[in-house]
Amino acid sequence: MSRRWPLFGIFILSGAAGLVYEVVWGRQLVLVFGNTTQAVSAILTGFFGGMAIGSALGGRLADRVRRPLRMYGLLELFLVVIVLLTPVTFRLLHLIYRGVFDSLVADPQLLALVRFGLSLLALGPATILMGATLPTLTRHLSRDSAGLSLAFGRLYAANTFGAILGTIAAGFILIELVGLTGTLLVGVGCSAIAGSVALLLDRAQGQPAAAAKIASPLARHATPPETSATADLKTHPRVRLALIVAFVSGLTSLGYQVLWTRLLASGTGNSTYVFTMILAIFLIGLALGAATFNAFRARIHTLNLLAFGQIAIALLVLLGMVILIGDGSSGLLALAATFRSLASQLSQLAVFMVVVLPATFVMGLTFPAASALVADPDGHVGSNTGLLLSANTLGAITGTFLVPFVVIPLVGSPVAVGLIALLNVSTGIALALAGRIEPRFLRTITATAGAVAAAMLVVALTSGEVFLDPNVAWLRAHHGIISRSAEDEIASVQAGAINGTPQLWVAGTSMTSLTVDAKLMPILPLMLRPRSRTDLTIAFGMGSAYRGALNAGLTAEAVELVPSVPQMLDVFYPDAHQVLSDPRGHVVIADGRNFVELTDHRYDIIVVDPPPPIYTSGVSVISSREFYAAAKARLNPGGVMMQWIPYGQTVDEFKAHVRTYRNVFPHVIIAFGPGSNGLFMLGSDQPITFDPAAIRQVLSRPRIVQDISSAIDSPEHDVSGWASLIPRLVWIQGDQVAAFAGAGPLVTDDHPLPEYFLLRHLFGPESPAVSKALLQSLTPAPPSPSASLPPTLRPAEGG
Repeated sequence: MSRRWPLFGIFILSGAAGLVYEVVWGRQLVLVFGNTTQAVSAILTGFFGGMAIGSALGGRLADRVRRPLRMYGLLELFLVVIVLLTPVTFRLLHLIYRGVFDSLVADPQLLALVRFGLSLLALGPATILMGATLPTLTRHLSRDSAGLSLAFGRLYAANTFGAILGTIAAGFILIELVGLTGTLLVGVGCSAIAGSVALLLDRAQGQPAAAAKIASPLARHATPPETSATADLKTHPRVRLALIVAFVSGLTSLGYQVLWTRLLASGTGNSTYVFTMILAIFLIGLALGAATFNAFRARIHTLNLLAFGQIAIALLVLLGMVILIGDGSSGLLALAATFRSLASQLSQLAVFMVVVLPATFVMGLTFPAASALVADPDGHVGSNTGLLLSANTLGAITGTFLVPFVVIPLVGSPVAVGLIALLNVSTGIALALAGRIEPRFLRTITATAGAVAAAMLVVALTSGEVFLDPNVAWLRAHHGIISRSAEDEIASVQAGAINGTPQLWVAGTSMTSLTVDAKLMPILPLMLRPRSRTDLTIAFGMGSAYRGALNAGLTAEAVELVPSVPQMLDVFYPDAHQVLSDPRGHVVIADGRNFVELTDHRYDIIVVDPPPPIYTSGVSVISSREFYAAAKARLNPGGVMMQWIPYGQTVDEFKAHVRTYRNVFPHVIIAFGPGSNGLFMLGSDQPITFDPAAIRQVLSRPRIVQDISSAIDSPEHDVSGWASLIPRLVWIQGDQVAAFAGAGPLVTDDHPLPEYFLLRHLFGPESPAVSKALLQSLTPAPPSPSASLPPTLRPAEGG
């Protein structure tokens, strides 16, 4: 073991690099293809597909080479080169995708195939190399079939431990400190170290005699093609059984990861730290399970463990749902508050560990155990290891399609969890009955336990009280009204009311209410440019801004990511049918950032209302400098963009938003929302000002005053009142904006500051929370009239 610890050390680095690449590439490719589930599935398929191909091919190649450790080192170093080229590759793919988008947008199926193909092209070269690493190192450590399970289990545990480190480092530290590009370079450094050390170790060890014997040319030529690892599947039922278990393991583990992320993130504001913690705990459970298997491997009967393990996973999932939901008010998730405070983060961590860790621990026990079944007398260590990993990865790919596109739309996430648990139980029973469990009486006990577990799951599923959406449970417990509830491939959505206030919830987070701030979003830009004819609204929400644009006589488009959201409009507005069928309007279900970059339409007004809270995962893609530049390019000359900035951030974070916006738009007005929910940032490439005549002209249009006055928090109710109020909403404009923002970092695609804030909050200088009163006290003095004059025309000092 002492001679092998460097190998486990470099594979820990390899695992860390792999997760760093997955996190960074996922964010970067979302900018190319959008943040829709179809696009994300395409990205995951490209990633997992390459891993599956690499596992299969790498395993076969590892059985044929004399020095698999040298092969591993070269794989890591080739990976370094390819990863360094990925930014260029992604830019080229973006150009290709943009070139075909307009011609294929009317054919979603063909566009989806293009995304899958481009994703495989983008990620395939790197992920094929990554997939080949584990079977190659397993081949190096296991010179015969007897040692395969031990070597595989140890490497799997080391790689998963590295993945934990990579997840935590990237999600909690690196992206905030050095951005996505810097984080990617850290991963490159890990791969480079792993590859270099492997080559040095191989050189120090020399050519192993055993390897020469097993992988000699004579041995290879003496083995006819039909006795390859593929043929072994026909002659070794245990290998076939192992591949089935690996496939089910990949499908169910990916399914649980997707579903637990949805359910556990409900009501948390969907912070990126929520997703990072869930993934880290998921991996911790797998690593602990794999380490436990390695420690007790000699005492464990493989088939017994596999059968009992599948049933135990199902029971632990059921127990986790019971603990999670409770009665809606006493469930663990209801006890966690918003995610900004340290206490809240710790409470969320406790919830995630209780729900996720026990089941993933058992998953970590069972998958390495399957490797004991692929040992065969012909000694195809690398090939069979590669096939085992390929089967597991193919199961994960199946899960990326089956769970979000079929199961969730049909039954919803909570019931989907129960159905996957039933699949675990069924697999356990099948293993018990067909797997020759010894002693014989254990076969009966296992099958009976599986039947009891299945019955418990069926009762829980049919009761409707356990496998329940956490937000629905919370609303019921707090006497909320649910007028309509739906779930699609993106998120769960509820429309209703709490404490008499109409609200829309997406993924358990209240998106908006019928506030005057939302109703004014298209009206304020219109007052700045009364001749505007076209409007684009990004983020449909309750539909207030889109409906307001149509009321104002504009030709309007709205882009909404979550398909179920526009369907809730009639809960909040009785004229919903007329609004959605208005020939002047069009609602597009797409990613807003992607739409702005790919469409060839131009607009006079663009309204952006990012989903709250301000730190929600993915919000930076519609509040970055690159997004503002893309939106500016879609505006007609003199057009106005309105970006809504809700409260709930520090002054320094707010300054970064203002600074970024002002970096793109030379003319900016920032105005307070009269509903006291946040601020309007209004920008244009030409001077803008609120002209009293223009304000009254817009207010005189039919239905505008009636609509903005109908909000529950409207401070005015007639033309005169609004005409007087609008100019008084302005906080700063012109040179005051630059003076307030000052120098500092910008929100960019590479540095998504709003989403990554943990280190700033824990160790950075204190910055007070934004409020109207505080901002008013920080108002920069307006420039003197002479400040804009040429120096020769300015009055002399002192007179």
